[in-house]
Amino acid sequence: MTKKERKERKKRLKSLILLLFLTIVLLTTSTYAWFTANRSVSIDPIDVYIAASSGLLISTDAADWKTIISNEDITSPGGWTTHKNMLPYNLVPVSTAGNVTGGYMDFFKGTVEAAASNGNAMSLTAVATPAEKSYVYTLNGTTRTYPTLAEGEEAPNFIAFDIFLRNDDTVNADVYLTNGSGVLSTENQDDKGLQNAARYAFVQEGNGNASTPAATARSWTGGTSSIIVEPNFDMHTATGVLAAQNSYSQTTVAATADTPALPYYGVQAAISSPIVLVNTNAGGSPSGDYFKVPTNLIRTNKAYSEGTTSKKSYTGETTSANLDTNLHKMFTLSPGVTKFRVYMWVEGQDVDCENSASGAFLTFKLGFKLDNE
Repeated sequence: MTKKERKERKKRLKSLILLLFLTIVLLTTSTYAWFTANRSVSIDPIDVYIAASSGLLISTDAADWKTIISNEDITSPGGWTTHKNMLPYNLVPVSTAGNVTGGYMDFFKGTVEAAASNGNAMSLTAVATPAEKSYVYTLNGTTRTYPTLAEGEEAPNFIAFDIFLRNDDTVNADVYLTNGSGVLSTENQDDKGLQNAARYAFVQEGNGNASTPAATARSWTGGTSSIIVEPNFDMHTATGVLAAQNSYSQTTVAATADTPALPYYGVQAAISSPIVLVNTNAGGSPSGDYFKVPTNLIRTNKAYSEGTTSKKSYTGETTSANLDTNLHKMFTLSPGVTKFRVYMWVEGQDVDCENSASGAFLTFKLGFKLDNE
């Protein structure tokens, strides 16, 4: 090999090394919040557990009262054929600031792509999700059949259903979120950490005495505000930590119990002109027109979801002043029947909502009781 040939070979080798380095950089900085449009998450199953205590009962149709409701109660709520329960076969990340319009929470589906001004950053656009309607499967043995979508129609991106709680006492009753309420990776499925980006919420729609006709209770849509619960606030995967830094300039650690919560700004209006992700959250200057920190936000740690003896939950940030080592009070029930709209979703503005977490299986569990012991 001539001296000239050796020189050319070294030059080519340097170019290959540089190309490899750039590829590694791209791979390690391309983790971002929100999934791409073809990513989703499976929900299997949804476990909603309501424990009866001192006369607390639950129903999905305001007529058939129980102590526990199942998926079948949600998909087939008695004789209520005009319900607007939604139990889709998968979820696509959405975002909400908790605003309520006409009794229903406002949700927005986001799309992320490389920012025009900076190829290393990702920008967000968002559109309002389709209007709420009935979209539930029918169960034939072990086979689930879903409604046929009309041309151009989209399946719902989040879960929503109505429940009714009945307080048979003559005085107001404080209702607590039981230890073990939260979101976990489904047993025997790959744990991709997406449970750390899940949320659930409640909108109180109306109240009446115990003799209120079922048809009247079903028609209530008077909710004006929501209560959002962020489970597993203290847990992140290593990829979620990268997403926090790369997308939002937020620093956190992975899989460490009681790590301080990261703030997030939920979407509250459609975004037509792309906004760089770092400017949608605490790391930048979010516009009040498009983003807002949810007003009524409760945070629970992973131990709360797992139902261990550590019954920690928080309101607002994780400071000692907001630490609640008892079960968390959710709301106060007046005597009679109260209707709630329940929501479950994957929050796109959460740092753990990133591509490597898609395709996960999640289990949602809820429980209420009338005391905090």
